[in-house]
Amino acid sequence: MAAIPLYVPVGEVRRARVSSLSADPVSGVPTRAVVDFGSTPEGADAGPELEVATRLWPGAEGAGGRVLRGLCAERALMELRARDPLGAGALSLGEGAVWSEGVVEVDGRELASVVVESGSCWVAAVDAGGGVLVRVYARAPGPGRVRLRRVADAGELEPLRGRG
Repeated sequence: MAAIPLYVPVGEVRRARVSSLSADPVSGVPTRAVVDFGSTPEGADAGPELEVATRLWPGAEGAGGRVLRGLCAERALMELRARDPLGAGALSLGEGAVWSEGVVEVDGRELASVVVESGSCWVAAVDAGGGVLVRVYARAPGPGRVRLRRVADAGELEPLRGRG
């Protein structure tokens, strides 16, 4: 948690499950982490109800809209491929995907976000500053107003664990 900030929704009482972590292969420093709520490692995998991913951005300047749209599209396409039998080989989000702008609050700061909505999911991404990008995924139609806070204590998280 010292190397990469993790975020959870304000008011969420469940412990977040650390579902993914990526690290630089040379330094071992985390570059991306995902926490989620509502996914189950046992039984059928219905996916998370809500997921908050943090990715470190190495650029000296903040990430632009193109990078944020890429973060959104990456997650929406992953969901389409995993859940839609007709989307398994999809290379695009499909005609039903709609792009818009929104606001995500991160540690009390309202930040402009890029949002993509499809029939199955809602994904928003923001540049939180300081080289940190945050992406929020939820099942459609989306969570409404998103307010995130940084995780202050590892006790708020379940340990990293794999499936089966």
